[in-house]
Amino acid sequence: MSGSEETKNNMCMLHEAAHQTPVYEVYQKMCKFRGNCNIDYVDFEQKYYRCSRGNSDLESAESSSSKTFSDLPIDILKLVIDDLELVDKLSLRKVSKSLRSLVDGHKFVSSSVFIVFEANISEMELGNNQIKYYDENGKSSCKITRDLDKPTRKYKVKPRVIEEEHWESMIRDLSTIFGIPNWKFTQIVWYFDTGVDDDKLTPPDIRQKQIQLIENMLKRTPLQVKDMSICSTEHTAVMAILPNVIPGSLEYLNLNSDNNGAKLEEIVELEQWKGLKSAYVDTVPDSFSIEHFFHLESFSIYQIRISEDRLVKIRDILFKSTKFWRCCLTSEIEDQVNVDENREAISTLRELIIAVNRVMGEHPEYNSDTHCYSIPDSDEHFFVYPCEGYHSLDLKIKRVKNGQEDINDSFEEF
Repeated sequence: MSGSEETKNNMCMLHEAAHQTPVYEVYQKMCKFRGNCNIDYVDFEQKYYRCSRGNSDLESAESSSSKTFSDLPIDILKLVIDDLELVDKLSLRKVSKSLRSLVDGHKFVSSSVFIVFEANISEMELGNNQIKYYDENGKSSCKITRDLDKPTRKYKVKPRVIEEEHWESMIRDLSTIFGIPNWKFTQIVWYFDTGVDDDKLTPPDIRQKQIQLIENMLKRTPLQVKDMSICSTEHTAVMAILPNVIPGSLEYLNLNSDNNGAKLEEIVELEQWKGLKSAYVDTVPDSFSIEHFFHLESFSIYQIRISEDRLVKIRDILFKSTKFWRCCLTSEIEDQVNVDENREAISTLRELIIAVNRVMGEHPEYNSDTHCYSIPDSDEHFFVYPCEGYHSLDLKIKRVKNGQEDINDSFEEF
């Protein structure tokens, strides 16, 4: 900063101090005047309070005998940071470059991050913290709340007005959170208008802007996460997020939308899909090849038609799937009831059992009485278990040790 700029800033500071303007308000004015936020807040605060006490000597902060939080020993600062909740760490790192470096260097691990985008509100939950960004009275605001189950601490919740769309502000904060190398998250869940009435959905043009901003953010700071869920009616949301997860880090993927099924062909070509250990998919269309799931250790599909063609492919691929352990395929029960050669009604479950035994029975290793599909040269077999759920049919397949009992109980974990 040149001498003339420093003089102008000092005169402005003296003027505001004479009118007893709050320090942070003056700091914001100064940042806006300078066109950036690179002014160290701690130094600014020290100068301002010297002005307010009538000391116009505005030399460096070292000339002041006053001590601030930043002057504490490094070990003490680290202990304080270790005890802070995440939202407090985010606030602290904005104070100065030195504190930002300390906060960013501190290892932080959270089990989950929940991210919600709706028409009038954006929200993230991180551990015991909940941050809401919302529209109110024509203005965007941000409010931080905390877990009410922790009564030992009391916090003053004061919304702050933000100068951009609520979702823009949240994505900006997410970019900070995801961009700190020492901050790790085990699970990230994305919700886009989940459970929202049709008349309250985010307008398509706004949703596309959000998705584009998210994609740009993740291209700069790719995600490293083991467990991720994307709940969205927009396939573009999946393809903005999933390709920007670091390949090899993601182990479980949940695609919870009936509209994602039609685009599974794109998803299964991604390295992120090929490196998964398990997955849940809401809907799989009839045209999709079931083989794309059997490199996984386990998977569940909520809605899939269990056709003979699929049963044949499952039968032929099981022995080739060295990592596969278990799966559950679910199909809604159709109202139409088929009949056998004697024109007697066949229950839907009975029809499935007959189809499974007929198709699987074409292989010599399958025993239709026990539903066991023996694995040659192994002490294991696949148990193929058709059953009836709530208004649905389930086909459950699991790798089992020979002689294992209580097969039904072994499927409780599904």
